[in-house]
Amino acid sequence: MSCLLVVQPDPVQADALREALRAHITGEAVFADSVDDALSSIDRRVPDVVLLPHLIPVAAENYLTTYLGAIPGAGHVQILGLPRLERHDDPVQRQTHWLFPWRRPKMLRAIDAPSCDPGVFTQDVIAYLAGARVLKDEIKLYGAEAAAREGANRRREPRFAFSEVPWISLVAFGRERAVLVNVSSRGALLRTRSRPEHDVLRRTDPNARERSRLTLELGSDNKIHATGRVIRCVPLKAGARLQYEIAFSFDESVGLHLPESSGLVPARPGPNDGRQPGAAPSLRPRRVWRG
Repeated sequence: MSCLLVVQPDPVQADALREALRAHITGEAVFADSVDDALSSIDRRVPDVVLLPHLIPVAAENYLTTYLGAIPGAGHVQILGLPRLERHDDPVQRQTHWLFPWRRPKMLRAIDAPSCDPGVFTQDVIAYLAGARVLKDEIKLYGAEAAAREGANRRREPRFAFSEVPWISLVAFGRERAVLVNVSSRGALLRTRSRPEHDVLRRTDPNARERSRLTLELGSDNKIHATGRVIRCVPLKAGARLQYEIAFSFDESVGLHLPESSGLVPARPGPNDGRQPGAAPSLRPRRVWRG
């Protein structure tokens, strides 16, 4: 069943769209009056089509589209601009000749959005929903075939659970602490309690100064700041609240001393190594970025 997500802060326009869609849309239609509510709806279920209002802030629109791009299974989602639907009983429509447009009340400035007949726009929505269903089926079919072809030749780095790398005592991602699920020389799998912010989700130029950063704090009070990008973000239900599973890919090898694939192999102490027998293995960095 198709799912339509409508972001419309204007309750009058939202009611007009509900009325227009009621007789033509058989799937689920979810209405949100803010981008935050829309993101929470996406966490519960990925929609097929998202309708965004004309006056939505650019930063909010960019964050929503970037977040959709990080969610697996959201590659088919269509985004359509939401016009102002014409209503015969709307008193604003009669204000067509305002002498000084820059002095119009804020309520009237909202009509700068292009207007459209509700019936005509409903047909556009139906067409986008149909297109999203076709694209979803194609991605499912050809994506599985591509994964099967690439899987045989893809080199996979061994990954180690948090319990297998006890010398990593703390992980910070963005502005909060994160739980390290597992780690490899290529990246890390994390869990956070809040949705990643836009500055760590966006895929910027690798040569840019501002890059997403993951901080690994070591038991010896050393820190490794690894730059990279988020390649996947999956909302997960954890009891009464959501958690977010984040796959973070390092720009290049961080140089962590990781166990051998056959099991834990603690580093041998050197002649000047003051560690006591049984202490945690040491870190052997090759490339380290320090903040």
